[in-house]
Amino acid sequence: MSKVSIIVPVYNGEKVLPHCVESIINQDYKDIEILLIDDGSKDDSFKLISEYAEKDDRIIPVHKENSGVSSTRNLALSMATGDYIQFIDVDDWLPFDSTKLMVRAMKEDNSDLVVADFYRVVEGKSTKKGSIRKGGVISVKEYADKMLLTPADFYYGVVWNKLYKKKIFDEYDVRFDEKISMSEDAIFNLQYLLHVSTISILKSPVYYYVKTDGSLVAQNLNIQGIITMKRNVIGYYENFYKEVFDEDEFEARRPVIYGFLVSVSTDAFAIPLLDEKKEVGEESANYFINGLKGSEIQFMKLSNIVFDRLLSSLAQANSLDLSEAKILYCLYMNKGEMAIEDVAEACEMSQPSCAIQLAKLTAMSLVKISDIDLFGEKKISYRYVPSPMDQQFDKIEEDFRSLCYDGLSEEDIRKYEESKKHILDNIRKTISTD
Repeated sequence: MSKVSIIVPVYNGEKVLPHCVESIINQDYKDIEILLIDDGSKDDSFKLISEYAEKDDRIIPVHKENSGVSSTRNLALSMATGDYIQFIDVDDWLPFDSTKLMVRAMKEDNSDLVVADFYRVVEGKSTKKGSIRKGGVISVKEYADKMLLTPADFYYGVVWNKLYKKKIFDEYDVRFDEKISMSEDAIFNLQYLLHVSTISILKSPVYYYVKTDGSLVAQNLNIQGIITMKRNVIGYYENFYKEVFDEDEFEARRPVIYGFLVSVSTDAFAIPLLDEKKEVGEESANYFINGLKGSEIQFMKLSNIVFDRLLSSLAQANSLDLSEAKILYCLYMNKGEMAIEDVAEACEMSQPSCAIQLAKLTAMSLVKISDIDLFGEKKISYRYVPSPMDQQFDKIEEDFRSLCYDGLSEEDIRKYEESKKHILDNIRKTISTD
């Protein structure tokens, strides 16, 4: 397993640090080191960092004199021992499968960079954001052309929705510019991209971004900040396109390239009338009542929440709703024909709602309709159409088992499987005599 160094600069973050750190230590990808670098905080941030470090030996606590976020990140990069680098701001947090999904994408695609969608959090509501519509692996030239469409988007400019290779930082001495205090993330990314061949586009959101008044990203939203940022970046931006494209290609793009000077971010805000918003936690496994400790109801409910979260990642990566992904998963696991009432019951949906979803999936050629003879009566049935999602469904099964069995020995797992089979047999007997 490849090691990931997760870098968190901290400055006066005692109120938000616990949520951020706990989202990291609870990642289902375990081979991580967590560099919590306190940049001369005046509150109890470093005290909290030290307390977390005592409980988890993957945490590396550092306290230094205040010198800014770029210097802090550069220090962390010099200390990092991982194969990959992930950045997080202390105001924000991660879904539990963030690191795993990015590492998986980078390995499977053999890419040099992963860029993922994220959640924008406003007043307790989250909105999914992303500037490239289709997932998969693309060349740096393709990425550069897509960036021309919305060059000021956070999606391209920030570091927290990306996974980097440590060896590229070291081989080409890519670091943050400590002389500037705005747009350093965008410049850093442009410098890194000069040494990249392929990029993985991940449609599963890997980050919860919360704008705070003191954050560096927030500073870029005022007029003076935008002007300063544009001046800082434009030289690097032009140089990047000159390096990536030949002279004729660059000249053909020149008018669009300089459009960066007047472009604005399309993903900075959650727009109430246009964006689909959810309560924070609806897409997460980090919520549930605590009043049913030890009960079978809580066990089943929590299991469903975690499985839905895994399935949600697949759904988002394939531009599907969660309900559509559930139906496909049900049909895939059944390995045969299913009547609509059976699909609806298995997915805990009403038949009218299930019929609408099945019609859409059929139109997308993900489901095939046929007739079955059921007790002498012809009925419409549905069958899953093999697709690249086959492997994704199998991985969800593996991920769910890995989460549930974490910390258990092979013998523990064997005994549990035997007990579970016996319990299911008992339930079947009860149902058959009812």
